[in-house]
Amino acid sequence: MKLASVENIKNLEKHPNADLLDIAEVLGWQTVVKKDIHKIGDKVIFIPIDTILPKTSWSEDFTDKENPNKPIRIKNIKLRGHYSSGIILPIKLFPEFINYEVGTDVGDMLGIQKYIKEIPANLSGESSGDFPTSIISKTDEDNGLSNLELVEKVLSHNFITITQKYDGSSITIIVENGEIVNVCSRNLSKKDTENSTFWNAAKKLYIPSGWTGCIQGELCGNGIQSNRMGLENIEIYVFQIMCEYQYFSYEKMKEFCENELKCKVVPLVLTLENEANVKMWTNPLKKLQELADKQLYPNKKQAEGIVVRPSNYPRGYSSRRPLGFKLINRNYKD
Repeated sequence: MKLASVENIKNLEKHPNADLLDIAEVLGWQTVVKKDIHKIGDKVIFIPIDTILPKTSWSEDFTDKENPNKPIRIKNIKLRGHYSSGIILPIKLFPEFINYEVGTDVGDMLGIQKYIKEIPANLSGESSGDFPTSIISKTDEDNGLSNLELVEKVLSHNFITITQKYDGSSITIIVENGEIVNVCSRNLSKKDTENSTFWNAAKKLYIPSGWTGCIQGELCGNGIQSNRMGLENIEIYVFQIMCEYQYFSYEKMKEFCENELKCKVVPLVLTLENEANVKMWTNPLKKLQELADKQLYPNKKQAEGIVVRPSNYPRGYSSRRPLGFKLINRNYKD
């Protein structure tokens, strides 16, 4: 996902609860801005949520005044009752980008970094090397609000599967001929040590004899990302399985986890039929974002969001992950 890009203001409306604010639309994002700063069609710099801004002149207004040394992280917020996601900056602040084409990625040039949740010390353990991307891709979905072309491709399929997005620590388990050969966090392979939370969780799975494939899920429970679900134990919630270079559908994955691995899968939120559902919606992306905003864990705390995929889980066009996108619950706080 682009951490900052040159974009156009698609739409601009008066904020109904504030005389000095407008609500702007860029790509699929809704952002509250100061009134009379922008017009529809204006070229701007857009920076989405879950980014870290550099400490520089153009980012001063976003510094925490009570804690100026705190990293400047862009989050979903509400201003006068309306969601605001990301920030919009006038292109005139960056004259070097004025002639850049719309869609140009300028994140690196602005020194913007992606916000990445740290693995808690009790989980980190010892690492044995980098994530084995030659075998399987990392589990980092694009946000659909930033990639409208991806949304269109996903929603063009006849059947759509929507699952809940869990907030834990990403785990990848690589199996060869019935034996676990590698267990990884989001970015690193982990050593098989006595105190490795990743390996200990993986070893609880009942791997079928002779089976070869990759299992990817979210490690959730006590001591992981504030344990918002209030789990007593650490558990794996599987969200995708690859075998023979193909990804299982949700139904096949659920059956495999329940009958073979003896573990849980992320919950199914909804299945949609293109003709009967998606094509009937005036604004499908807005409808899906509203669905993401309603997601709750079983203990009624706000869930992180949803993941939307074609029901047959085909490989993506630009990555080896299953084709799909995420939408973050705008009420969720981490």
